[in-house]
Amino acid sequence: MTGYLGTPSFLMSIIEAAEGMRLEPKKDLHLGAAFVGAEMFPESLRQKMEGKLDIPIRQAYGTVDVGCLGYECPEKKGMHISEDVMVEIVDTETGRQLETGATGEIVATNFSKVFPMIRFATGDLSYLIEETCPCGRTSMRLGRILGRTDQVTKVWGIFIHPWQVDDVMAKFPEVANYQIVVTRKEYRDQMIMYIELKEALTDQIGLKRKVEREIEEVLKVKGQVEFVQRGGIPDRAKKIDDRRIWE
Repeated sequence: MTGYLGTPSFLMSIIEAAEGMRLEPKKDLHLGAAFVGAEMFPESLRQKMEGKLDIPIRQAYGTVDVGCLGYECPEKKGMHISEDVMVEIVDTETGRQLETGATGEIVATNFSKVFPMIRFATGDLSYLIEETCPCGRTSMRLGRILGRTDQVTKVWGIFIHPWQVDDVMAKFPEVANYQIVVTRKEYRDQMIMYIELKEALTDQIGLKRKVEREIEEVLKVKGQVEFVQRGGIPDRAKKIDDRRIWE
């Protein structure tokens, strides 16, 4: 294997596992290049991994419904938009197209005869770059992904929807209120489910384990459960509070 295709967080896990085995990632992993996607990819993480592997790492952006929308060239000055799709940046409230350079929601149209998607709203925020890339290509480029427009959150490359959280917690009548908080530590996503109980329980540890198992089974992502006092979760709080800060 001389190349890697996957999420940046998993590549970082491979690097750390190799170091834990007293291997030298630059020499012992035999990687010549890496192409990452499906997660936010801060520049600091790129620099760290490129330094440990001594290889170029580039990223792409796309969706399951529309496919690949953009990809980086060696210059790393934005993601060149694929020629078989049309990408717009629109106002999140009105849906109207914004001027080049303005931040808004990415909306994509493909021209597939089998499964066409017309103005598909991705829910991701970015901006367009119009000037010619240093690589010489004149195509429009997408800037880096800046975040989401809604409470749908991607954790470890998997989308988490508020209705999924509701489905999980509906199985636990002991729970009065709940909220998922997503943070990031050392380039890894962390998800905590905060729970308020209707009344004190003698076996909180048992409930904690049951909820954590259900989270992993339904959401396909591991999450930690922590109990808080009644009123600890503000009224009308977001079901999913994404507190990650991106560069």
